[in-house]
Amino acid sequence: MIGLLFVAFLAFGAYIANENNRAEAARETQDDLKAHRGATIFVNNCRTCHGLEGKGTEEGGIAPALNRESFRIVGKTDTQYVATPDGEAATLRNFLFNTIACGRTNTAMPTWSEKHGGPLSDTQINYLVLLITEGRWDLVTEIGHEHDAALSKADLDARVVKDPSVLSVTSKNCGQFNPLSAKEFYDRTALVAKASGSAPASTAPKAGPVTGPAVQGVAVADFFQKTCATCHGNKRQGIVGPALTPQRLTNTDDFYFNTIKNGRAGTAMPAWGAAGLTDADITALVTFVKTVQP
Repeated sequence: MIGLLFVAFLAFGAYIANENNRAEAARETQDDLKAHRGATIFVNNCRTCHGLEGKGTEEGGIAPALNRESFRIVGKTDTQYVATPDGEAATLRNFLFNTIACGRTNTAMPTWSEKHGGPLSDTQINYLVLLITEGRWDLVTEIGHEHDAALSKADLDARVVKDPSVLSVTSKNCGQFNPLSAKEFYDRTALVAKASGSAPASTAPKAGPVTGPAVQGVAVADFFQKTCATCHGNKRQGIVGPALTPQRLTNTDDFYFNTIKNGRAGTAMPAWGAAGLTDADITALVTFVKTVQP
């Protein structure tokens, strides 16, 4: 009896000692399942505009890239990169959840939350957020190719938006993010390599000061891609909004300044002055679109 009790004690102690490893393995299994579900939702709903690999305009999509380092959250068990602080991770998840749930005003990004008339539950949106922050685009590609194998070429072509003008522009949403307030999430550095010693140290290159014209502290060309390209095209060729190339912009500088600052009634063009752009910011944008070729 004493021997049996001793063996039971050892077994129980071993179980307790391994509890953290068991819990972590269970969490990873659950996260993998959730990411798989998120990838399925992405293939069925999001790849039309963001691309099959989530790279946006880089792979012919019309929406911003979601497959980007700045949207990654590094876990505490990662051996290569410094873990993302809990507060920063929560803020990023909230931003992504809010954008998916509420859409983005003055763009073709619709409201996806079923609470606001969309088709997705909060649980499904959280699957998408996990997919994006974990960077599980391998699952998206795998599921996408399996799905596409059963489709004809005509069906595949129909899945991709080639004429963005057929999309409805979201006029209002339930969230608070606009291109300016979202900029910090696109610009964040997520992957910081750990030092060889015990203390982590950042090896990510530091962004130098912006040289030349800037808008809100960002080079004017970068600002255009992060804010204006959704409607005007990444090559300024025109999508929902008109083309913005020097040869097409034959009106006066004051005309375009007032359009950017005050918006255009009856269109999706917002008033950027009210959104936070200064007169100097707007002047830099006018000069950029009227003098710099795409």
